[in-house]
Amino acid sequence: MNSVTISLVVVPTVVALLLFLVFTYLYEQTRQDYFRAWQLGWGAYTLHYALDAWSSFRNPSALISLLASLLLTAMALCIFISTRLMRERFHLRWYDVAVGLAGIALSLWNLSQQMVGRVFHPEMIPDPRLRLEVGVALVLLYCSFFFYRYAHRKN
Repeated sequence: MNSVTISLVVVPTVVALLLFLVFTYLYEQTRQDYFRAWQLGWGAYTLHYALDAWSSFRNPSALISLLASLLLTAMALCIFISTRLMRERFHLRWYDVAVGLAGIALSLWNLSQQMVGRVFHPEMIPDPRLRLEVGVALVLLYCSFFFYRYAHRKN
């Protein structure tokens, strides 16, 4: 295992796993629904990195890449839903479904951009404007703004 693999795959996987365990502990202590959403989000993120690690040590496949992308979408969706769980109980809203479908669509689009003649080429980079990571970043930016505003109101 080289140092690049360790720094790009193993360390983020361990950090995500530790945060999953922290939010598991917090949920067990408080039983707040938003901690459960964060726990599920970090669990999905841990599995995302585990699949990335699997791909880097094995032969990369389109299915593993798609599953990793869908787990990244699930992480963003869990954190997005947690913004609402701080003030109310969980009710599925239309915009939750819209964010989830947009993440699925971007995952499928990115996968299709890496397919050439029904063969998966992980080294091919999709259009930077339509990458899943950009969509996830926008969702997380919204969430951070919401949490900042919420904390500012609560002092």
